[in-house]
Amino acid sequence: MRAVKPVKFVILSLLLAVTAFLVATPSGPGVAISPKKPLQQVFSRFGQWQSSRDFPMDARVVEALDLDDFLFRCYQRDKVNVNLYIGSYHSAKKVGAAHDPLVCFQGQGWKINQRDSGSYSLARHPELTISYSAMLAERQGEREVVVYWFQANAKANASTQSQKVAMVLDKISGKDEYNAFVRLSAPVGSETPEAVRRRIFDFVEEFYPEFLGYVKRS
Repeated sequence: MRAVKPVKFVILSLLLAVTAFLVATPSGPGVAISPKKPLQQVFSRFGQWQSSRDFPMDARVVEALDLDDFLFRCYQRDKVNVNLYIGSYHSAKKVGAAHDPLVCFQGQGWKINQRDSGSYSLARHPELTISYSAMLAERQGEREVVVYWFQANAKANASTQSQKVAMVLDKISGKDEYNAFVRLSAPVGSETPEAVRRRIFDFVEEFYPEFLGYVKRS
């Protein structure tokens, strides 16, 4: 068996400690769950992006992901689409319940290319910044650009590890325990992956301020 490097061992130990803290620490009164409208009753449009249809989710998938709420919806503008998935959780104990797309997509036969992560500041709201991960998924001639992040209250994190750390800090300071997984995707078709990626971030410009308002709303 190959030995675990000291740095990796320290990181793994810290993540285990963070997870144990989130699971073991009781929620304060009125902190864990914020009453919010169900996601499927809000977000009918974002600017010029109009909802066109909802995607069904199998009850077994909803149960496996331990979801408190979810939205899986297609939005259209000028005959092009962006698909939005939000998996919503009302307790810090569920941080980490969302599956990373790297696992889900590969498990469904997709080949993953062009993986990267970064930070995006909204053009019209430069005070709002999203740390995200992205990839190009390919399967049987289909290609999709996927951009995703892990939300911890008002902070968008590129990984579930950083989401857990953010949630611990929020929990210590007595903030709400709302967390979510957000995934945006769009087919490449005849466009380039770069053009599709720009389209997704055009959608983010309209979507994220409204989503953040929803997150902060009690």
